[in-house]
Amino acid sequence: MMTSFLNQLKAGSRIAFYLLIAFLIIQFWQSPSGSADAVQSFLGAVASFCSSIVEKIAEFIQALTD
Repeated sequence: MMTSFLNQLKAGSRIAFYLLIAFLIIQFWQSPSGSADAVQSFLGAVASFCSSIVEKIAEFIQALTD
């Protein structure tokens, strides 16, 4: 019973993944500059998040050594 549910969940997630990839390809095809802006914004947000994590860890380590 549980393996059947897990197999269905796995198949559903695979379908959702393929639909997401198809959507992204269509969006890129229709508006390359808009897609580039979205990717640039996403990467900027990820870089900002990583920078924030590094700053917080450094602050934490500095507080431990004080």
